[in-house]
Amino acid sequence: MSDLLIKCLSYSQAVRIYVANTKDIINEIGDRLNYFPSALAAMGRVLTVGAMIGSTLKGNESVTVKVEGNGPIGLIMVDANPKGEVRAYSQNPHCHFENPDTHKLDVRNTVGNRGFISVIKDLKLKEPFIGTVPIISGEIAEDFAYYFNISEQIPSAVSLGVLVDEDSRAIHAGGFMVQLLPNASEEVIEKLEEKIKQLPPMSKLLSQGNTIEQIAKLIGDETTTIIETLPLEFKCSCSKERFARGILSLGAEEIKQMIEEDKEARTICHFCGNEYYFPQNELNTILESASKKRK
Repeated sequence: MSDLLIKCLSYSQAVRIYVANTKDIINEIGDRLNYFPSALAAMGRVLTVGAMIGSTLKGNESVTVKVEGNGPIGLIMVDANPKGEVRAYSQNPHCHFENPDTHKLDVRNTVGNRGFISVIKDLKLKEPFIGTVPIISGEIAEDFAYYFNISEQIPSAVSLGVLVDEDSRAIHAGGFMVQLLPNASEEVIEKLEEKIKQLPPMSKLLSQGNTIEQIAKLIGDETTTIIETLPLEFKCSCSKERFARGILSLGAEEIKQMIEEDKEARTICHFCGNEYYFPQNELNTILESASKKRK
């Protein structure tokens, strides 16, 4: 089953529900960059919520989500857009924690319980929208529910789950995001809170065989309607030209030193693992451009 995201309206159009399946994208990134199990689970949770936030945007808008905790994984960053294109980066994908009592993956200790979450939306205006809140849990779902409630002032519930096997492959992965619309009554809020309280964790909902459509119905009421189905895909925007511009920005002196010492350059994209090779003749061309720029 390919990764998908659905957007729904429920409770007579008083509640918006997003549900996503993200297993394939998480495994593609995990395979490309050799993620360890709890790092894969942490990155996967951030990627899932990033994809859901991306789906709230329009046209050529985009979002960058950053989780900067004090745990060993360091910075986790996700780029997403309303076309369903998403990519993710972790500073240290080679870390792993398990709870010694339950032997379950320990995302909180992987991410850390102190730090910040930032959501940067490029809405094609003069300045991007930037919302930042402290990490309150490190489990990711609770942190993003807090972000929506505090920074965007949208009452929200978030559930995220990534079930990983011993070979560091996601078996099930996805999440849901539920947001109240301004017309939600107290009665609707009470019903919704009760339903969400009774739901098992997201990874269990998926491992029980529920589809994302069935999960949306478990959250919503009989008025639940799917208003959009969005295929999700891993897409990295890196290119050799982009890395060449990065080398150019180093300036003539540093490029000259690079040529004298190494005679070549190899650059690796941290999002997808692609390597770009610049032999000496290409570095000489970049050096010429840098020298002209300086004059």
